[in-house]
Amino acid sequence: MARVLILDATYEKMREAVDAVFERFPLDVAGKTVLLKPNMVGMYEPETHANTHPAVITALVERLRQDGATVTVGDNPGTSGYGAVEKSARISGLMEASLGAFENIARESRRVKLIGHDVEVNISRKVLETDVLISVPKFKTHVMTRNTGAIKNSYGFLVGGDKARLHLAYPRYPVFSEMVTEVYRLRVPDLIVMDAVVGIQGNGPQNKFLYHAGKLMASDNGVAMDSVMSRMMGMKPETIRSIEYAHELGLGPIAAEEIEVEGDASRLKRFRRPVPSIPQRFSGTWIMAFFPDIGRPRFDVDEYVCTSCRSCADICPAGAITVEKKGAPEYDYEKCIACYCCMELCPQTALHLHETFRTRLYRRLGYM
Repeated sequence: MARVLILDATYEKMREAVDAVFERFPLDVAGKTVLLKPNMVGMYEPETHANTHPAVITALVERLRQDGATVTVGDNPGTSGYGAVEKSARISGLMEASLGAFENIARESRRVKLIGHDVEVNISRKVLETDVLISVPKFKTHVMTRNTGAIKNSYGFLVGGDKARLHLAYPRYPVFSEMVTEVYRLRVPDLIVMDAVVGIQGNGPQNKFLYHAGKLMASDNGVAMDSVMSRMMGMKPETIRSIEYAHELGLGPIAAEEIEVEGDASRLKRFRRPVPSIPQRFSGTWIMAFFPDIGRPRFDVDEYVCTSCRSCADICPAGAITVEKKGAPEYDYEKCIACYCCMELCPQTALHLHETFRTRLYRRLGYM
């Protein structure tokens, strides 16, 4: 039976919580290489909580080194451009938190084929060759995939422009979620340690709506972990395609009775769920044809905080965004594939979903 551990935790006393995790999930790491794969979305400072918190990484590095492991900390952020990996690591605090263990794992990659998909991708060689892989995701919602836990954290295995390329190749919610799961099973983590001390709610995976859950979660099965996380968020795991598909592949259980939970996994009070993503579910159907304002997402720009940095335009897989000098982003919605990368990777959090009938309805129903 899969197990999920939920501990009360703070960033100030994170080492105590991490030691408790290794007591419940002992790993033989002496003389072995260990890759810690945090959720490093991009160039966000620790107080934004967009990335795995530095305190979690420091505690893990210290414990693993104590146990005799050779540790590497690395991820491939969504941010594009020369030096983006190192800059993201510095700004997020993860480079310093790694105690010298941080490495740009994008420098060496291998070309592999996704099982079940006729597509090849570039994966960090370190992911495939490390003896032990520990995934360290963040407790967050995601406006496209519903949440971003253990399974979605593995999307950071992809190197370079492959993230954007696959967004463009698989724009619809179901097939994109399945593709993300295929990336996850290229190298299933040996242990998952989730930062749920401060999470993100609402239309994540990056916004200003923080949720102070005060937890550190751990499991030896990512599907079980994401299932428990989903229920805590108020979402049924069988309605989230990445989790459902992983279960269909035999990667883990989703039924509550098949998961042994130690700790408080009760639903979080007043937790804001993301708006259901209609375009990904029904793209190309009569719903989109006859009700475009209900189905098609649009974005508002907070011009007071936008710096015209062009991050949104540079990362947009469809080339749907233009930014004039000292101007706000402008969208070509005929090209937009509703991947939400622009909103996710805006360094200033200046992009938000436009208020529509659908968002007002779901806010009234308690989704936001």
